[in-house]
Amino acid sequence: MGRPPRATRRVKKVKKSEQPADQTKATKARAVLKKGTHLKSKHKVWTTATFRRPKTLALKRTPKYERKSAAKAGTVNKYKVIQYPLVGESASKLMEDQNTLVFIVSLNSTKTDIKRTFKQRFEVDVRSVNTLIRPDGKKKAFVTLKGDQAAVDLGSKIGII
Repeated sequence: MGRPPRATRRVKKVKKSEQPADQTKATKARAVLKKGTHLKSKHKVWTTATFRRPKTLALKRTPKYERKSAAKAGTVNKYKVIQYPLVGESASKLMEDQNTLVFIVSLNSTKTDIKRTFKQRFEVDVRSVNTLIRPDGKKKAFVTLKGDQAAVDLGSKIGII
């Protein structure tokens, strides 16, 4: 005697889009398990024999606070720019022959600073200023006065002569 035939049920086929989310996750997980995690990776093709270190990403700075609270004021102290006059044979010769006074000035002062402070302190017009840095590290300025003013007169007024 055989078994009685089973009652067959018709199973409705479900499209993939209609499958529940858990079922699609399960099928994806099964595919990964079947394939395996250690797959063969592709290697980079090198075109040169020399190794060049890769350029790293330079991010823009985002400071938490300003390092300087206020900009530095560009004021020049007229008594710090011109420090003292040079007195010697060569300086006195320049004073007489070329209408030029020789001074030691601060190292960070510019020619325009020297010209401006000279005009303020001694009330004379300056034609030109030449500077050099001496071997001992001090800055020497040659201040040439305009033609109508005599350097010898100013030198005696200051107390050089």
